[in-house]
Amino acid sequence: MRKQIRLSVLKTMAAAAMAVIFMTPAALGSDQRGQAEDKPTSLSDARAAVEANLRTPEGKKYDEQMGTEFVQKHLGPLRQCKQTAGDDLRSFWILLKLDKDGTAKEVLLYPETKLGTCARGALLKETFSPPPRPAYWISVYMQLSH
Repeated sequence: MRKQIRLSVLKTMAAAAMAVIFMTPAALGSDQRGQAEDKPTSLSDARAAVEANLRTPEGKKYDEQMGTEFVQKHLGPLRQCKQTAGDDLRSFWILLKLDKDGTAKEVLLYPETKLGTCARGALLKETFSPPPRPAYWISVYMQLSH
């Protein structure tokens, strides 16, 4: 059976076109990170920043934009890593901290999977659309179906 990667970006309840997925403190547990700078961010702080971003009009607009962009431009590393992930194809969260120019500064994973760990380094080298402000956290849920 062909395995497919389906992307669902964190959304608010009002976003009917995308899957509605909320991060709650219980949904994401331990701190799993990869970063391009020295100051690590805790998983709980990153989650709080994502939630705060989504409460603003510009955050909602950027989230919609990133949902489309991630599928079109940033699934390459995940597709490449899929072959090396073996049988560890669990769904997982990717939390990305973006700088003002859209460069990825930090990547947190929960749970940490072989696929996510493999893709983390490549995602840190990717450039995304510039966010509304520097040090901007977004979250992507990678739902894998077998």
